[in-house]
Amino acid sequence: MKKLLTLGLAAMTSIMAYGQVDVTFQVDVADYVAAGNAVAANGLRVGGQFATAGATNGSLVMADWTPTDTGSAMTDLGSDLWSITVTFPSTAIGGSTFYKFVNGDWGANEGTDPACTIATDGCGSDDGSGNINREIVVPSSNGAIYRFCWDACYQCDGSGASIGVEEAVIEGLSVYPNPANGPVAIAFTAKAAANATINVFNVLGQCVNSFDAAVFAGKNEIRWNLDAANGSMVSNGNYLVEVLVDGEKSIQRVAVSR
Repeated sequence: MKKLLTLGLAAMTSIMAYGQVDVTFQVDVADYVAAGNAVAANGLRVGGQFATAGATNGSLVMADWTPTDTGSAMTDLGSDLWSITVTFPSTAIGGSTFYKFVNGDWGANEGTDPACTIATDGCGSDDGSGNINREIVVPSSNGAIYRFCWDACYQCDGSGASIGVEEAVIEGLSVYPNPANGPVAIAFTAKAAANATINVFNVLGQCVNSFDAAVFAGKNEIRWNLDAANGSMVSNGNYLVEVLVDGEKSIQRVAVSR
C-alpha cells in the first residue's frame, strides 16, 4: 500500500510539474524617452527572481537578477512599448516573485527616481538594501498581461495598469467524459478559424499522441479515441490534453479508467 501511495503521489507531482502559465510583462517607455533618456543598444530587459521561480523565456532558462542575460531580453513592439513573455512552472503559481524593468543593465533601472517611482506609487518594495522592486504573485490563469509605464504603477496615459488576460484564441476547454472509458470530446470555443495541434501527455510528461485538426470560429469538438501514436490504446491513468492554436495553449486533465 505504501508503495502504491508513493507511486500515486509521484504521478500527481509529475502532472503538476508539467502544468505551467505564461505571463507577459510589458513596459511603456514613452515618458522615459521624452524626458531625454535613450534606450540602450541592447534594449529593455527584466531583472528578477526568475531562476528561483524556475521561469523560462521560450526555450531559454532565465537567470536571477541578470538583465544582460539572453533570457532577460524584451521585444520592441514599437511605439516605445517593450514586452517579454515568461513561462512559470506550476510550482511557482501563487508564490511571489520580485522583478523590475532595466534599460540595458543595472544603473539604468526602475526604482531610482525619488520624484516618480514604483516606491512612492505603492507597487514597489524595498528589499532591505535600498533596492526597490516590483512584485508579482504568479497567477494560475494562463496569458496574464502586466503593463506599466516605466517606473510607475500605472500606464503612461494615467489609466490603471492593464492586469488581466488578453482575448483568448480559444476559451472554455473541456475534455469529457472524465473519467473516460471510451472516446472523449475535446470541446472549446475558438475566436477564428485556424489549425489546432492536440498533444496528449502521460504523467511522466511524455507525449503519447499528437494530431492536427481544423478549427472553426465558434464552438468546436475534437474526438480523441484514447489511442496512442502507435495505434494501441493508452493505459489506465491520468493524462494531460493540450490544445495548441496560433501559439496559444490550453490544457485539461483527463483520467482514463476502463
